[in-house]
Amino acid sequence: MGTVSNLVVSAGRWPVTALLDLLAPPRCLACRRRGGTPLCGPCAAQVPLLGHGCRRCAAPRGQAHACWPDDAPVDGVSAAFDYRGVAAAAISTAKLAGAHAGWPGLCAALLARLEREPPAVDVVTWITTPTARSHQRGGDHAARLAHLVASRLHLPVVQLLAAREVPGGRDTYAAVHPLPGTDVLLVDDILTTGATAWRAAACLRSAGAGRIHLAVLARAGTHTLGGASRR
Repeated sequence: MGTVSNLVVSAGRWPVTALLDLLAPPRCLACRRRGGTPLCGPCAAQVPLLGHGCRRCAAPRGQAHACWPDDAPVDGVSAAFDYRGVAAAAISTAKLAGAHAGWPGLCAALLARLEREPPAVDVVTWITTPTARSHQRGGDHAARLAHLVASRLHLPVVQLLAAREVPGGRDTYAAVHPLPGTDVLLVDDILTTGATAWRAAACLRSAGAGRIHLAVLARAGTHTLGGASRR
């Protein structure tokens, strides 16, 4: 009797979610098998977790260590996964195919890492997606991640950036609020070349932000970050 009541209450509170669960049962974000979300057992076993590497760029330490250039506006990076294989497939599915229910599970390893080594920041924000593209994807995935991070770290979460899509595929950003000396945790899904994070962080710096720490689910490669961003 209690179980039936709970089901009725759940359906009443979240009718859309309950309907979607029936029409689109949970699937692994990588191989799309039923029953595992965000990942089935075999796929979860293949996820390449990053070890504790460089605090500034999250790359594994080594003799040929790559990092941000000295003038980069990003002071540190936390990342959970190496962006390849299963991890890359799962993040792409959640981001591009609208599998939004997978974000909390995908974010769990990053949340655990941030909880063990919390950055000294005042506020959490995210690298905003331009409105048109966000609507196409059913929402701003980075905003979802930022709210999960802020909740775990017991920090305020505030949208500090506005984004505009320009020809050539490179979004531009504008600061929403002045940030006199505010230390910021900037959240996104992946770190690839570092160009997007550089532009977003530079915008926050221009608004007066202090230290900026980047938190991402995955870092792609071990190359030096930034590249053409300084231009």
